Amino acid sequence: MARRPGESDSLRYGLEELKFLRSFEDLRILSAKVAYKRPRKLEALGASPWVPPSLQIEPTNVCNLRCTTCPGARSSFPKGHMDVGLFENIISEASEIGVKRIHLFLRGEPTLHPGIYEMIRFTKSKGLGVHLTTNGTRLTPEKSAELLDSGVDSADQLTISFIGHSKESHEATMVGVDHDLVIRNVIELLRLRKELGANGPVIETILNPTPETQHETQEFLRFWRGKVDHARIGGISIAFQEYKREGDAAVRRSSLCHYIFDRMPVLWNGQVPQCNMDFDGERMVGDLNKDSIMDTWNSEQMQTVRRIHLAGQFERLPLCLHCDM
Repeated sequence: MARRPGESDSLRYGLEELKFLRSFEDLRILSAKVAYKRPRKLEALGASPWVPPSLQIEPTNVCNLRCTTCPGARSSFPKGHMDVGLFENIISEASEIGVKRIHLFLRGEPTLHPGIYEMIRFTKSKGLGVHLTTNGTRLTPEKSAELLDSGVDSADQLTISFIGHSKESHEATMVGVDHDLVIRNVIELLRLRKELGANGPVIETILNPTPETQHETQEFLRFWRGKVDHARIGGISIAFQEYKREGDAAVRRSSLCHYIFDRMPVLWNGQVPQCNMDFDGERMVGDLNKDSIMDTWNSEQMQTVRRIHLAGQFERLPLCLHCDM
């Protein structure tokens, strides 16, 4: 799981997205995206309930690749696809209470869900921004056309993830991927977006290098900058890579986690874990089949976790103590 971009990336993002400003509506969208990124730690200290800025919804935890850095194969959580009816109920409630953004990824490859583009269309019909992260294998020209026809605009983002840049390292680290196919898929999507005159989604490629692929970072940036809207270098959490391996991850938390303040994870079956790094679902805080988003986000369990983080008492939270997200 990649870490967030730093300040230099954010500045570059802002400059690169100026090309999407074609109208006053586009300016409103850009302003809303900037506002979405503001820090929200102080809300946790308030006495009244507050709305989660975003939901990170898992369409499926099934994947078609076996990445060397992914703990998916070590997870004991059952495999499945989210029911579309449940998804629409969640999105409708999110829209009503003022959630701004839906991240359509967590564990698994989201484009394997048979209704993924209908899910995006429904989300856009409710006025919410969408961020989809994919390995790019299923982003065929036909599926790209579906994506571009789903109502996406410059409020939305599509991220294609890589661990290696060269054909050899890409296929060695993301086992089962066809490097040439992914490159063709992304280039064709860019061509089709231009042909249709579509003002979105914002298309990003990210390289999350391992020590073995770190030397490819500059070549990756040279290849993709000027083609996609954003090309950046990320990083893979040690806790993510080492999940359920023998011994603790070789990290110890020293700063609070931003995820518990700005996004609520939702697994494919509607359950809500305390953290998006809880791959086995051991610490559930709610179930959106029966609980509301607001009650879950503002539950005493989650507020306690936030207060502990704000106090820097990470040793009280075993799931957090050895996490570097």
